[in-house]
Order: sequence, then C-alpha cells, then structure tokens
Amino acid sequence: MKRFAQFVASLVVGGLVLRAVLGHFDLGQTGIALRDADPRLLIAGLALMILAYLLRGARWRIWESSLSYWDSLRLILIGFMGNNILPARLGEVLRAHCTAAKTGHGRGRTATLASIAAERILDGLVLAVFGLVGMALVPVDRRLRWSLFLVSLAFALLALVLVVSIHFHERIRSTIVAANRKFPGHVTAFVRKRASRFLDGLLPLQGLPRIFIAIATTAILWGIEIGFYYFIGRAVWDGMSVPIALLFLVVVNFASLIPFTVGGIGTIEAVAVAFLVSSGVPPALALAMILLQHAAQYFFTTVTGGIVYLAGGFYRVPLTRPKPEVASRPATAAALPIIEQTRTSLDHLGELVELKPAPRAGIQLSIVIPAYNEQARLPRTVLEAIHWCTSQDLNFELILADDGSRDETLALARLFEESDVRIRVLACPHMGKGATVRMGILNARGESVLFMDADGATPMSEIPKLRAAIEAGYDLAIGSRVVQAPGQVEVKTTFHRKAIGRVFAFFVNLFAIEGIADTQCGFKMFRRGAARAIFSRQKMVGFAFDVEILFIARRLSLSVAEIPVNWVAQPGSKVNLVTDSCRMLWDISQIRWLHRDFQASLSPAKEGRLRQSDLVRTWWPSPDRGEETS
Repeated sequence: MKRFAQFVASLVVGGLVLRAVLGHFDLGQTGIALRDADPRLLIAGLALMILAYLLRGARWRIWESSLSYWDSLRLILIGFMGNNILPARLGEVLRAHCTAAKTGHGRGRTATLASIAAERILDGLVLAVFGLVGMALVPVDRRLRWSLFLVSLAFALLALVLVVSIHFHERIRSTIVAANRKFPGHVTAFVRKRASRFLDGLLPLQGLPRIFIAIATTAILWGIEIGFYYFIGRAVWDGMSVPIALLFLVVVNFASLIPFTVGGIGTIEAVAVAFLVSSGVPPALALAMILLQHAAQYFFTTVTGGIVYLAGGFYRVPLTRPKPEVASRPATAAALPIIEQTRTSLDHLGELVELKPAPRAGIQLSIVIPAYNEQARLPRTVLEAIHWCTSQDLNFELILADDGSRDETLALARLFEESDVRIRVLACPHMGKGATVRMGILNARGESVLFMDADGATPMSEIPKLRAAIEAGYDLAIGSRVVQAPGQVEVKTTFHRKAIGRVFAFFVNLFAIEGIADTQCGFKMFRRGAARAIFSRQKMVGFAFDVEILFIARRLSLSVAEIPVNWVAQPGSKVNLVTDSCRMLWDISQIRWLHRDFQASLSPAKEGRLRQSDLVRTWWPSPDRGEETS
C-alpha cells in the first residue's frame, strides 16, 4: 500500500510538472513537428538505441561474469522497466533483487546493488566528460552551465570514491569492524555486514585493466546513443548538430536521475527543454524532440522489460524473507479480581506440578524478580517461572522483591509465597529498581543467580542459553536484544524504543564501558560468587544500575558473555523513554566518579589476573559442536 501511494504521488507530481511545461509552448506547432518528422531518421535512431541496449548486456558482464549475456540483458531491461513504473528509481533495487535470485551464488542483493551502482557511476563519469565537451562547443545560459558543471563534478567525485573504495577495501573493512567493536549493536553490525557485501560487489572491477575496459565500453555505448539523439533531433529540425545532440544526451540522462517522478515524466521535459532552447533550438521543435526521445525509450524499455519479467518468472521471486516465528503469550483475562484470579491460576498450576515439594540440598538456580506496581504482569510471569523450572527438574528458588508497590503486588507475592515453599518475598521500601535487585541478589542462595523483569518480555525458555554460558566458565551471562544470531532470535519493539536504545548504548560505550551492545536487557545471570562481589559494591538505585554492575564486573576482571535472546516489548512499562533516559545518561556519567577508589579495594592477586576476560563476547552453543562462537 505504501509503495502504491508513492507511485501515485510520483505520477501526480510528474503529471503536474509536465502540464506546467506544456503550458508554456505552442502545442499546435509541436504537433505539426511531430507529424512531419522524417520516419527514416526516426527508424535509424531507434536502431541505434536498441544497439546501445544490446551493448549494455555485454558491458555488465565485464564485472558480472556469473551472468550469461542473455540474463544480463534481461535483467538490465527489468531494471529500466522498474524505473519507469516505480517511484524513486526503485527499478535498480528490483534489478538487484532479480539478479540475486537468478545467480544464487551467495552474494545477495547488496553486492548486486553495488555492481549496479558501479555501472551508474561509470555512466555518470562518461556523461560528465561528454557534458563538459558539449558545454565547450555549445553556448548555453550561464546558470544552466553551472548546474550541469556541478552534476558532472559530483559524478567525477563518485568515480574517485569508487576507485578508492576498491583499492582500499581491506582498510575500509577493518575500520568498520573496529567501529563495531567500540560501539557494538544492531546498527553498527548491520552497517558492517552491508558495507562488506557492498565492497564485495565492487571488487570484480578491481585492477586498472578491468576499469579501463569498462570505461571504454561505456564511452562506446554512449557514443552510439549520441547517434540516436542526433537522428531524433534531425528528424524534426534540420539545424541539429552533433554537439547539440551530445548536450541533449547528457541533459536527458542526468535529469532522469531526479527521483521525484516515475520514469522521469515531467522532469526530463522540464530540464531538457531549457537546455535545448538555450542552445538555439526553437522551443516547439525542442519539445517535439524530447517527446519523441522520451516516448521511444520509455515504451521500449517498459514493454521489453515487462515481457522478460513475466516470461522469465521473476515475478514469483518473494520480495521479503520470512521471519522466524516467536510464540506469543496469551493475554491474561481480567474478568476476576486480580487476587482471586491468581489464586485460581495457582490451583490450575497445582494440578500440573507439585507446588510444595520436599526440600532438596543445593539450590541450582535463584531467580530474582523485582516488582513495582506489577499486579497486572507479575502473576503470569511467576506462574510461567514455576511451571518452566519444575518441568526442567531444577532445584530452584524464586525471590520476589517488591519495591514498595502501592497496588496489590505485595499481596500477590505473599499469595505465591504461601502456595510454594520455593518462593520467598522481600518487602523493600520504594527506592528504585537498582536497590530492589541488589536486595534480591544478595539474599539469593543458588549456584547461579538470574534476575529478570516482571513483565516477562524474555521467555523462560531462554534461560538454558545463559546457564550454558555460566557452565562454560563465564562469570556473567547477559541477555541482549541487539546482538542477534540470524534466524535464531527475534526482538519485537517499536522503532522509537530502538532508536533511543541505540543512542543510550552509544553514550554507555563512550562514558562507562566499551564493547557491550545492550546493557539494559532485564535478563542477566551470575555465578553466585560473582553476584556477591558485584552487588556488594553496587551503589546506584535507579535504572542505570545495569551499566554500573557491568562496569564493576569489568573492574573485577570477570568474564561476560553477551547472548542474543528473544524479546517482545510488553505493555505497561514503568520506563519513561524521555525523562528516564535523560536521568540514566546523567547517572552513567557519574559511574567512574562513584567508583574512583575502586582499585584500592582489589587484592594484588586479583589485580594481576590476566585480563583476557575483559573482552565481552557474543556466545551461544553451536548446534553441531556446542562450542563457543564469537
């Protein structure tokens, strides 16, 4: 629907521009010029136009050698067809999409789009040279001359960037990787991945001989098209010359790059007419030339491109990849009062699992859930925690730490405590999430300690990932909504939350700790000794405590594994994205000051410990070997 709206908008803009242009001309004289056009010259011009397109198919194979000539030509025509019917020159994207599906050699759309971009830059470079020659031979208005000069200069710079990118591609890759390490996250990882693939698409042009052949072929191709423009112009005006045809060619193709209209409708007529009239062509005849040229190329590429697109079956290629499904939780019914509803849910759960089992020695896992006014979300999360841990045969304890709630949260926690001996409740004064989590962690007795948010945004089924990291030797395992294993996890949240989260992560990496993509995910597991060492030193009581505990872990040389987890944003968040984010930014700027005397509290043995663990790594078990992946 969005694409259709863009198409309609582009078509409307093009129609308005075209109408405005046509309103300044004597359409009667233009019609006479079109009627009296020499058909022999028109046919000669069309033959040269078709020859130029045939040569394009051969030229692209200079750096896209995996394509046959026939496939190369078909895909080029599909791209032109797409530009004629899609807004913002999206035909280039359609061509890249179809090419990636056709080749199937793992390069993907980004690399193919880079190959197409290189083609367009070479076209622009040659046209820029032709434009400078045309301006030297044909006098035009000074303002038009400057506009054409600036466009030519832009393409010359793009060509320089192309050559430099190819020559220094290894250095560019290493720079992007270094930036990703310093500021890890989904955005920088995405940029690193796409930039690497884009550079892969440019590398087939590596080497001066290959670039020289490509530029020479491009010059021949546009030289043939000059003949097309010359014959079209000569068909309606005897005064047409090769220099004017040269300028005609350059202006039309540069104007077609303006993305405001579909297929250049309106923009080509508006721009090209001004140049032709300034170079001495009568206005009515200039308009006739442009209408003939534009119509010939538009209908040829649209018809032929549409035929090969349909006949080749490219329309069956899916435009998007299917996303992995993440099981959603059923919404809790709100028909009964919250306490009675939870009591009923506990009765149902008691029919499935034993709620008061005999005590066993050695608690394997302590789960701390901080809660502040969470009567709507806490019951579901606690019930799921009990059911999941029991089904996994874990010897666990559940610590519900209430942060001075003003609703029924504490009463619900007491109800759970009465119903299951593995649940303990801590009633804390309202101080903040950081203080509540610290209280829960320091009272935990399990070999491993997990704290998770009361909203249950991360499902319990993600716990084994963190436990596996702890069992592999890490001191901390933190869930991440940013560093993702492709196809294994999915994060569902709004765009503005993502944007604010990435800005916050940037400042965290800048002021506090480097190399951690997501400090704020409320799903973190600790080895018991590490938990006590960290939280006994923690001082912050607000939401920035997540950053502080990771800062302390770094100072203690504890190893941290950042693990991608499924995460779905839940309604009812207590975080104000604006005010709390500002407060958290102020807090993280104080972390180093709060712990300025930290080193003095460390033992010499700890101080001399090898700091290889300071490298935070993305870790998850390999499905084949169960080994570490980073």
